[in-house]
Amino acid sequence: MNAVRLIVLAVAALAAVFAALFVRSAMQPAAAPAPVVVEQAAAPEVVQVLVAARDMSPSSRVSGADFRWTNWPVEAVMPAFITREARPDAMDELSGAVTRAAFVDGEPILPGKLVQPGEAGFMAAVIDPGMRAVAVPISAESGAGGFILPNDRVDVLVTTSARDMGYISEVLVENVRVLAIDQTYVDDGEGVVLGSTATLELTPQQTSSVALGVAEGDIVLALRSVADREGGPRLPNGADDEAGERRGRGVRIIRYGAEQRVALGGTP
Repeated sequence: MNAVRLIVLAVAALAAVFAALFVRSAMQPAAAPAPVVVEQAAAPEVVQVLVAARDMSPSSRVSGADFRWTNWPVEAVMPAFITREARPDAMDELSGAVTRAAFVDGEPILPGKLVQPGEAGFMAAVIDPGMRAVAVPISAESGAGGFILPNDRVDVLVTTSARDMGYISEVLVENVRVLAIDQTYVDDGEGVVLGSTATLELTPQQTSSVALGVAEGDIVLALRSVADREGGPRLPNGADDEAGERRGRGVRIIRYGAEQRVALGGTP
């Protein structure tokens, strides 16, 4: 065998070896890629905070249903916030309070924006904007036997004595909201509240008429039906507040036993 044949055989053998290696590597499955480990960020620490469950306007009386607990990031909790950990019964504790300012749904409840019954400023928070609170003397007889409760609607009447005419009774204001009986601000469920003073919600013009009525005679409160309480307080017979204001600027003069009423700044 000459050298050329040996070289050809050697080259063929090498080619066969390389071909076998190529086929073997091609038939082996590809190595799986190494798994990628993704580190998840730790969840932020939260605490449950008391927030408003609905939009609330100023002078609104709230109940437990007006609040809810919601998760709040610990780093964003202000010292004035009410947390469930610190006050778990806050919903019941704040029931019956009145809002000093407006709340929006989801806003944290701040104690300074609520006033509880009996606290300073409670009555001022209860009164609707533009209205006034006026106290009038009552009794069991003049207060519908004690069945007039806070938030009821009444008509305010005054009974006076007239010379040679006995007694005269007239309606001063209709559909007036009762704010309180003595120091009772809310209906306690007993159905009867006996007191000597009723606090009424009136317009500035109506206060003068009622104040004059208190000075002139005996005040009587007539309880209205729950179906007859639409609108706010009004003067009787469709009279406007201007007429009531003219009545409020009157004075009563008694001279030699004779009574005469004089209106100031208007017709008698």
